[in-house]
Amino acid sequence: MTLGQIIADARSRKHLSAHQQVDLEDVVISACAWSRAGLLSRLSDPCSALLEDIVRKAADQLSSGKPAEYIMGHAAFLGLQLHVGPGVFVPRPETEMLVLLAEQAVQAMHASETTILDVCSGSGAIGLALASRLPSVRCTGLDSDAACISCAEASAQEAHLEQRVRFVRANVLSSWGLAVEDLKGHLDIVVSNPPYVREERLAEACSSSPCEPVRALYGGPSGLSFYRRIVAQAYDFLHPGGELLLEIDDGLEDHILELFSKYGMKDGYWQPDFQGLPRYAGARRGR
Repeated sequence: MTLGQIIADARSRKHLSAHQQVDLEDVVISACAWSRAGLLSRLSDPCSALLEDIVRKAADQLSSGKPAEYIMGHAAFLGLQLHVGPGVFVPRPETEMLVLLAEQAVQAMHASETTILDVCSGSGAIGLALASRLPSVRCTGLDSDAACISCAEASAQEAHLEQRVRFVRANVLSSWGLAVEDLKGHLDIVVSNPPYVREERLAEACSSSPCEPVRALYGGPSGLSFYRRIVAQAYDFLHPGGELLLEIDDGLEDHILELFSKYGMKDGYWQPDFQGLPRYAGARRGR
């Protein structure tokens, strides 16, 4: 059988969706170190037993809900290849826009060095992307999970960014400020994409991503547990004029603006994602 026939058979046998077939092709591309054009040029070639085994095992894993990124061991994010694996939430395209918003804020500051704290840093995607795009950026990523810290540090080393991006393990819902006390009053930007799925949406979110960690999704009954802690402490860590940037869930935008006001943040706003849903919020510390 040809490679194309093996892929088609695996898709049919495991009832893979169109999206999952693309994921299956991505796994083959990664395993063979091909480009997508290279894969397409080989679809009519006879398939080796080794490659057939790769295709069939990957199809099995995808059909069980395992992300392609876990199978490959990496995820693409704004030009970077980030280490990911079980226990590490795969960065989403929506978070790329949060990075671009932070990038705009950095550029508007016209500073020779910009100090950023990424709270709930997960895979390290936000801080590493900012540092790779902006030589002025120095970033600290804060996360409670050892697997996330390990993957983020590996990605930093692979991207040669370990001198400008560090990762610290701390419980964000308790006294995370103690872990990065040296940054108090010195930050230009606090950025975060924390767990924000509220109780009523959790089952749906878990069913669409059954192999990813629930702790990376669940933001408490109202979805606000992490936001309360982050916004409450951001004022003391930002210098006057510093910015707080958040990824949020739709339906939380008014609550986030109330938190900004409650904790002394000024000029609060939210803006939509590419689907028109509220997805990002920001405010600044008054001067």
